[in-house]
Amino acid sequence: MSQTFPKTQVWFMDWHSRVLDHDPISDYFSPTPFQPGVYPGISAKIAPPLNLPCDITFEKRVSMPRPLPVLEALDAGNGLIIFQEKELKTFLISAPVPGKGRIGTDSTNPGEWERFLPMTEDTMRGLSTLLVSQAASLIDVETGKVLSTIRPGEGFLWMLGDTSIPLTANIQNIEQIGRLPARHEAEISFIRNDDQPPLRVHVRRPG
Repeated sequence: MSQTFPKTQVWFMDWHSRVLDHDPISDYFSPTPFQPGVYPGISAKIAPPLNLPCDITFEKRVSMPRPLPVLEALDAGNGLIIFQEKELKTFLISAPVPGKGRIGTDSTNPGEWERFLPMTEDTMRGLSTLLVSQAASLIDVETGKVLSTIRPGEGFLWMLGDTSIPLTANIQNIEQIGRLPARHEAEISFIRNDDQPPLRVHVRRPG
């Protein structure tokens, strides 16, 4: 008998640091900038660990009649996934067209814009903490310098101070911050986007 694991809610970030959200007017996918403390209107329930390939059924926070496509999640490497429309063999794409951007399932060649980063609730909380100055103090352990909040970038590369931080390599660090209670602190070793030693940051949550 196979063991059944409880499912966890997961959201998805695109190449441009936007999240898959729900547009109630079109009742379809919509790209939205990541907003601290705000959970997007579209998510999926996944039983960890994520074994790829697997079918992904998206859920809307606000129930509306238009069905979302059931897509197959494929491994894109480095903790990223791509979504394939199984019948048409096309891919979900989040394109930075003028305005809000466009999400469709008509891509025939999976590249950068077809890659997505799965995010648990702890990931969402951790990123929110790093984006809001009042949520935590960030101090460079080596220099004692107070760091400004993390800055979103393209290609899942965000900036912490002057250091480029790949989200894909730091998911466990971000989740640890997301689980850090108020009035607690931790030293986090962020993996850099180069061959330099990790950036050691003292993270303290206020009361």
